[in-house]
Amino acid sequence: MDITGGFQIAKVRGISILVHWSWSLIFTLLTWTVAQSYSAGFEEWSEAQAWVGGAITAIVFFLSVLLHELSHAFVAQGYGLPVPSITLFIFGGVSSIAAEMKSARQEFFVAAAGPAMSFLLAVLFMGSSIVVGGNIGSILFYLGFVNGVLGVFNLLPGFPLDGGRVFRAIMWGRTGSLAKATRIASRVGVGIAWVMIAIGVVVTLTLTLFGLWWIFIGLFLKQAADAAYGQLMVDRALARIRVRDLMRPPPEPMPESSSVQVLVDERILAKGDRCILLERQGRVTGLLTTTDLAKVPRDAWMTTSARTAMAPAEQVATVPPGELVTDAVRVMAERDIHQMPVIDQGQLVGLLTRGDILNHIQTRMQFGEIPPAPDEAPTESREPSEVGR
Repeated sequence: MDITGGFQIAKVRGISILVHWSWSLIFTLLTWTVAQSYSAGFEEWSEAQAWVGGAITAIVFFLSVLLHELSHAFVAQGYGLPVPSITLFIFGGVSSIAAEMKSARQEFFVAAAGPAMSFLLAVLFMGSSIVVGGNIGSILFYLGFVNGVLGVFNLLPGFPLDGGRVFRAIMWGRTGSLAKATRIASRVGVGIAWVMIAIGVVVTLTLTLFGLWWIFIGLFLKQAADAAYGQLMVDRALARIRVRDLMRPPPEPMPESSSVQVLVDERILAKGDRCILLERQGRVTGLLTTTDLAKVPRDAWMTTSARTAMAPAEQVATVPPGELVTDAVRVMAERDIHQMPVIDQGQLVGLLTRGDILNHIQTRMQFGEIPPAPDEAPTESREPSEVGR
């Protein structure tokens, strides 16, 4: 599941709060489930009141998950790590931290901040339920219970859950190697995912279809754990590789006045290009990709100029030749683009494409030439006790 996209609903301390489309599923399901519970449990409530109560409860839960993720983000910012966005999706949320943790200590406290916030909210809601009492008190108690469950679930040592990241931080502190710690945490995460799947199968076959949720979540965790370790291997394959090492020579620009049909005939079909630089009077003015071309109706190719369909140069993400490829990959992922012009002192010197990066990774892995991760120094050079400080 792609959780990198979503629509922005707010911005907090420079962090874009995004909501993935899948959140609407859990929001609707939670509202319906809670409304049914209120309708059956609160006899004096009308059906409309039950639905309103269910929607408010779902919104408060939504805000609780957001506070959970903001806790991660604020602690990360406290360590000087940039956090571009938080995305809320069907299983909760994810904070996008645009830099690697510098130490096991940072990893530990950033990961632990979320569950700590959930437990704090659980105590506050449950304490308020005792004071308020009545139906509202019951709702507050339910919200406290849900936040407690959220905190406990996230503390499972299954990477990449918060508990898995805490576990990885501990392993990182003990071994002095982020790569080794990630490998261990990922394997534990896969093991926990299989246990959840097995429980889900048993519950589904013997008790209730609710066990399907266990299977679904287990499959998600397994995929996420495998992907986390895969991402580490990718980072290692690209370790210390600069953009200049993988960029290809810049393609010859085409006049921006050219028709889309000319570009398709001369560059897409004839040469297999997937992106075309456009120029006017010797100056690059934009970029046109096959994705852009697909938005132009086929019967309008002859009459549509490249200028109309292109992305203007000022909107095109660029990268300097000395940039680390891993940083360029993150920008490509965040902006969902497949190529970036390489600019050196205002001059176009090359083109970095996702395809070339993937080919390099495949070659390094195929021939076993993946270098050690930069963090894999002798354990003595680390401070094994830094996590506990």
